[in-house]
Amino acid sequence: MTNQQEDATYDAYLLNYPDGSWLALAADLPGAYAIGATADEATARLATAIPVYYAWLQSHDDYTPIIHDSPQVIVRERTQADARGGAFFAADAEPVTDEDLDWWLAVIGWAYDDLEGAAQQATQPNQRALIGAVAAMQRDTVARATGGFTGELNEPGAPPDPLESLKLAHQMTLAAFRRANAELRAATRQMEGQRWSLRRGLRESALLARRAWDDLKRS
Repeated sequence: MTNQQEDATYDAYLLNYPDGSWLALAADLPGAYAIGATADEATARLATAIPVYYAWLQSHDDYTPIIHDSPQVIVRERTQADARGGAFFAADAEPVTDEDLDWWLAVIGWAYDDLEGAAQQATQPNQRALIGAVAAMQRDTVARATGGFTGELNEPGAPPDPLESLKLAHQMTLAAFRRANAELRAATRQMEGQRWSLRRGLRESALLARRAWDDLKRS
């Protein structure tokens, strides 16, 4: 059992979608998010979601602190979603350290493990379509974040079964991010009018898996 965190504060980054809704992300908690009809609603929901997120982390890591109360959330940046539905935040330009990479990949791995567990029980056509779409989006995210240096992620011949496609995307994601060198970890680049970095790719990978898991549980 780990100690409870008291009086914690978290930086939030807000993304505005074309339909007017808002997504709030906790910068230091990969895959911690909340959605609201307004920026204020999304921010308030994020504060409520953080203790739930910590409980999820603890299901995978006994050393995770326990939080019972909603922490303070401070909005650091707001931006519009790009054509792909994502965004590049100022923090995405920070180089990825070895410690950062270990932490993000651990969380991404746990998120995809849970998602694959839920996907094994998914039998409805809409659920299987979601799983296949996540696998494709994950491959695209890694390719963009690494500057296209992971071509094997997009080669034809991927398993047609959505669950197998998801498992392959999961494995290749961890391998591709793990082998990123120091230059790639610090670089930013433009791809099809969008700015990318390894940190953005890691952030969006964690979010993609966590949101898909939530969607499957609700369907």
